[in-house]
Parts: sequence; C-alpha cells; structure tokens
Amino acid sequence: MLRFIGVVLCAMVLGGCNGEAADPTTTRAPQTTTSLATGGDSALQAVTSWLDALSIGRYPVADELVVENQFVLILAVESFSLDVYQDLASEGISPDVSRTFWESFVAGVQGFTGANITEVDVVGAQAFEAYGRRFAEVEASSPRGDLTIVAVLEPDGKWYVDLLATFGQSFAPLFNPWVDRLPSGATAPIQALAGQMASLEVARDRAVGAAGREARMELDALLGRLRA
Repeated sequence: MLRFIGVVLCAMVLGGCNGEAADPTTTRAPQTTTSLATGGDSALQAVTSWLDALSIGRYPVADELVVENQFVLILAVESFSLDVYQDLASEGISPDVSRTFWESFVAGVQGFTGANITEVDVVGAQAFEAYGRRFAEVEASSPRGDLTIVAVLEPDGKWYVDLLATFGQSFAPLFNPWVDRLPSGATAPIQALAGQMASLEVARDRAVGAAGREARMELDALLGRLRA
C-alpha cells in the first residue's frame, strides 16, 4: 500500500483544477479547529479536521470526514475483490481496515513530502461548480511543497474530503481492470462508481500537462466504461 500512497500523494501535490470554475472564493484557515463527527460546515473545516484526526490517530473520525461510498470503493479496489466490496457495503468499514489504510496514508505523507502530517498546514480554499456539484480545492502547505485536497458538498449540507476527485488520477488504473473483471451480474459496484462520476470528471480535469496525460487516458477510459 505504501507504493500506492506515494503515487496518490504525487496527485495531491501536482494536481490542479482545470474544471468549470464559477465564482471562486478564498478563505483563510481558522486559528483553531475542532474535529467533527460527520463532515464539515465548510470545505476548509472538513479538510482541516480530517488532517487533525489523522495526525493524532483518530481514524474513526477521519472516516466520517470522507465520502463514505468512495472510501468503500477505494478499499475494495485495492483488494481487487468483489467480496470485499460487498462486505464493506453491507457491514461497513471495520476499525482494523480503516486503521491499516490511514496508517499507510500517514506514512506516505512523510515519505513523499518529508513532513510529518502534523506539519501540514491548511491555508485556504477555493470553491467551484463542476458537473452539477459544488467542490472546493483546499490548499495546504508542508516543508517540501504545497498540497491540494478536493472537498465536495454532499446532499446533507456538509463538506467532505473527496477521495476520488483528489486521488482519482492514481485509482483509475486500478478501477479499469477491476470493472472489466467483475462478473456480469455484479452491478452494485458499477452503480456506486457511476454515482461518483462528477468526482471522477474533476479528477480528470485536474490531470494537466504532460505528466497527467496517462492519468487522463485512464480516467477517460473509466468514465467511458461507466457511461456504457
């Protein structure tokens, strides 16, 4: 998992938004933050609380600050297993599975940026509309560079870290063969992925320049599979 996390963090550091931005607004990070049980009242608060939770090992809190359906899909595709998806979708994400994933993520932050996750500071957020949804790019800084984390406004009126919009560039090469190899009757994971197409579109738009060419191809292929 650590090899994958390094690639994911490259997407965080290098990715930029090239989507349908409208009326962007920028806000500054508050001086103090409070970890929330579910979502955040703003994109800035959601991302700050998520990073705070990861920095002190409160992984159940981190779980509640990301889009749950996306987290299930990511955990399932890492195992390349339909059974894992069905178990996670029906029974929820166990603390052990969550802890393993987030511990690898936190280690990846330090390995890739050279900074402990406690040294990553959130500095501002820019909201934009894309594909019928409201997103925000939340900028953070570390001693070795800037990070961009995408948040999304969900129907419950709360903001959540959008794992697919942020990391979709790295996940598409896993999702494409997984989708191809699913049994013909396994419609649930396909429908779940299709429900996240707006986030995947944003991930594709953020894959810019020569470095993002392969990621754009993978995401276009995945979006094509989901539209078929």
